[in-house]
Amino acid sequence: MEAVRPSVLPPAAIPLPPKILSNGTHAFDPTVIVLSFDGLRADYLKRGITPNFLSVANDGLVAEYMQPSFPTLTFPNHYSMITGLYPSSHGIVANTFFDPKFNQDFNYKIPDKSWDPKWWGGEPIWETAVHQNQRSAVIMWPGGESARPVRPTYHMRYKSNNPVLEKMEALLKWIDLPREERPTLMAAYISEIDHAGHWNGPDSKRCQRALGEVDAALGVLLEGLRARNLDKVINLMLVSDHGMSYVTPAQCIYYDDYIDTSDLLLEESLQPHLGIRTKSSKRTLEIYHQLKRAQQKDNLPFKVYKRDEIPARFHYSDNARIAPVVVMADPGYVMTRRDMGLDVVGVHGWDNESEDMRAIFMASGPSFPPLPVAATSSGTDFSADDETGAGSENFAAYENNSLPPFENVELYEIIARTVGLQIREGSTDGLHRGFLAKPC
Repeated sequence: MEAVRPSVLPPAAIPLPPKILSNGTHAFDPTVIVLSFDGLRADYLKRGITPNFLSVANDGLVAEYMQPSFPTLTFPNHYSMITGLYPSSHGIVANTFFDPKFNQDFNYKIPDKSWDPKWWGGEPIWETAVHQNQRSAVIMWPGGESARPVRPTYHMRYKSNNPVLEKMEALLKWIDLPREERPTLMAAYISEIDHAGHWNGPDSKRCQRALGEVDAALGVLLEGLRARNLDKVINLMLVSDHGMSYVTPAQCIYYDDYIDTSDLLLEESLQPHLGIRTKSSKRTLEIYHQLKRAQQKDNLPFKVYKRDEIPARFHYSDNARIAPVVVMADPGYVMTRRDMGLDVVGVHGWDNESEDMRAIFMASGPSFPPLPVAATSSGTDFSADDETGAGSENFAAYENNSLPPFENVELYEIIARTVGLQIREGSTDGLHRGFLAKPC
């Protein structure tokens, strides 16, 4: 599969220079809301049950898909989107990993440790905004709670049971603040679709319900903007971090069938892949050769790399937090132990060029007018009695305003340009000279 690289977009796709706008009663500085929907696979929007997502696409721009960074996991990708850096550059190389310099583990489930600023490199976009005298607001976005010297102006802490509607209401309350207090950059993380995909599978009725529930909540935000006469004043970006694939125990690769796991450190850190790190470089090399031989002998569905052998297209070798040996499972397969098995039916993390891992990007508002392209049509029917549980409804194509695919490290600059932030030369991994032709 050909690697996705950022394209030179048509002029209409480049965010317009920001300017002060009015809703008729109040002046609004250039403002953007970024909503990230964890686990929203790009093709979910073809199921005919997300009218509010599609209305955003039809009113503005939509990419064929946005390519996540490798590994296609939640924390690395959310931080890539708002720093413009690949995981190997910003340091959040997985959801859990070991840092040999600190001699400590990072685990996203242990906030007292994981929010220490020593883990988080780069400069998140909300920090860029504050540095340049703008106000920012963050709702549960991974990295938003890091105790860095510069924090978002407003912040809603992570709560696992926080309803998506509460997040939409918080955004509208910030929008209603006086101009001198109102944030110009707002970012919110929404987890419902990912949870449903993991526990029930991407094609399950529960995942369909989660899609519908999240779409309805988005509708509340859209209606709130329209009621305030702000739907043509405030920019709205909808993105996701990765997709999701259905897996069964038959797709598990039990690596303890091939190696002795007793001296592995944090071996589960890259599931569905496997990171090999031991206390002895000699032992690590032995395991590398054992797995290489096993793979070649039985043509097993994985690849074994030393860190410096990982293909360049993954941008995943230049950081000591990456395990010395990485075993990459082929898409659809999961590296696990016999005693661990598989506790979910939906998984992500694979090759970022895998179709099931594709994420979404769409945007509407004054910086994102629709492209002048003739409408096309396409259809994917999901009847009421099929396994998805969707109603019989054709997908109204949003390809009218379709952009070519691009990598999620470009998102930082798109957001920055939308609100007029300046970016330091060489501060991101995005190919912004080609992707966005002119500075604001």
